Amino acid sequence: MNVRYLGHSSFLIISSKGSSIITDPFGIHIPYKFPTIASDVVLISHEHQDHNADWRVGGTPVIVKRTTSFPVEHEIPIKRTKERIVFQGVPTFHDNYSGRRRGPNTTWIWHIEGVRYVFLGDVGHVLKDKQIEAIGGDADVLFLPVGGLVTVGATEAALIVNQLNPKIVLPMHYLTSKIEFHNLATDPLEKFLDKMENVEMTYTMSIDIDLARLPYKTKVMVLKYE
Repeated sequence: MNVRYLGHSSFLIISSKGSSIITDPFGIHIPYKFPTIASDVVLISHEHQDHNADWRVGGTPVIVKRTTSFPVEHEIPIKRTKERIVFQGVPTFHDNYSGRRRGPNTTWIWHIEGVRYVFLGDVGHVLKDKQIEAIGGDADVLFLPVGGLVTVGATEAALIVNQLNPKIVLPMHYLTSKIEFHNLATDPLEKFLDKMENVEMTYTMSIDIDLARLPYKTKVMVLKYE
């Protein structure tokens, strides 16, 4: 499998059979380069324009969103590759006030080839015990916002790492020079990295993920973006 960082909170995940998933595609007001690319599935964590621009994704993807206030499951058959992927949605919030300030958020969990992915979207709080239970165990690959202001910041993100005990952490949604005037984050990536012990700067946009080669100890892997 391959995971490519598209910028902000958007990733492209491709299975070894070619099934593709894009998370939280951002709108045109976000000044990262979004590639001209098709996908089988688009995951949306919440309905803000820096996360829900599914119209930018080519092909005829299945759009997966949470429409309830309780945990849900969506089984998506990929006819092209003959794979079936089950996406579990766990209700979380975009703030630390039960959604009263910024609304709901969905944590998405899915398995491909034995690897357990957890995409936190714009979670704005440390996870509650019931949410950890609903997520259902440790993450193999954790997509984690770290930029603060509208998501968890560096300190809370480090606490979530301890809660979910991931093998690989892929940081996202942090302050960069491109979005410094967009009121989307206050913490640069380095503030989170300073709290982590095992960090790899990959200097690449994508990495290959293999169940047999997952690290024994939690590793933060920093991907580049266009």
